[in-house]
Amino acid sequence: MNKNEPGQNSINPESKEDDIDIGQLFTLIGKGFSNIFNFISTIFKTLFYWVVLFILFVRDNFAKIILAAVLGGVLGGIYQYGIKEKQYESSMTVEPNFGSALQLYKNIDYYLSLVKQDDYERLASSLGITQEEAKRITHIEAKPYSNENQVLISYKNFIKALDTNTVKLINYEDFSEELPIESYKYHIIRFVSTDKYIFSKLESPIINSIVRNVYYDKLKKTATSNLNSRKSALESSMIELDSLRSLYKKVLLAETEKEHSGTNIFMSDRASHTKEVEVFDKYMLMNEELIDVNKKLTAENEVINVVSSFNSIGMKVKTWYKNYAIMGVLGGSIFMFLFIIFKELYKLKFNFKK
Repeated sequence: MNKNEPGQNSINPESKEDDIDIGQLFTLIGKGFSNIFNFISTIFKTLFYWVVLFILFVRDNFAKIILAAVLGGVLGGIYQYGIKEKQYESSMTVEPNFGSALQLYKNIDYYLSLVKQDDYERLASSLGITQEEAKRITHIEAKPYSNENQVLISYKNFIKALDTNTVKLINYEDFSEELPIESYKYHIIRFVSTDKYIFSKLESPIINSIVRNVYYDKLKKTATSNLNSRKSALESSMIELDSLRSLYKKVLLAETEKEHSGTNIFMSDRASHTKEVEVFDKYMLMNEELIDVNKKLTAENEVINVVSSFNSIGMKVKTWYKNYAIMGVLGGSIFMFLFIIFKELYKLKFNFKK
């Protein structure tokens, strides 16, 4: 019988080699996953070990840590409520015009530098108060009043003056991040002092320091003059448009009283009505412009408008992270915790040397 007959089963050596290669591949993949899982398991075990070790350490030294925290809290509370002078704060919201926000921030930075340098003589002279009152001022700051609506309005006004191609290069996110302080409408000025009655004396000197600037005064006068001229022109044009509208009404009434054919009457009526609508639309547009002009005259009547003044009596500064009682609790517990750790490390080092 021939060994190469079709009925006899035969195994291809190449097929065996492919099966061996695939088997080795799956074995390597399995070992890889196993190593990864073992590595992750080791990490969790290590973390769990250190967490348990930390809990045991805290449990063994809990009384010492609590005692140190109570002692720190008591000492901090004595200083906070018995020794330290109480601080009061008050804020004023303003609306600068004609770019005067730059001068406002420059002045506030100047006042703050005088406080940091303990130059109370110059500070008292700048704010129109006594040196004793100036010594009680501990902090001054100014920041823009920012919310989403204010930023959106600023962005809308900004892109009005740009062409379409330029607008595509500046998106809202980039604009909001790079928005300069003078672009904000409202700004908040905040003073902190140990004298709760000083704040009502600060408004006039701060505002006058900006109003007395010759440059801003010229800008205000020019803007007021232009707005008044625009207002007069709009009022005159509206009077003429109103007269013209009245004339169209009279013509329309006269045409309807005449005896003409239906078609002629319809055409005359339609033409007069169309002109009257156009005049009315122009009148309403001018009326809206006049309203805007009146708003600007009110808003830009001063170089800087005071939206809300300082309170006559300041409020206590309540910032928990500056409370020495809380800081004493945290500081005492942390100090004791670190002291025990270093003590144990010193013992370990000493035993290692022996």
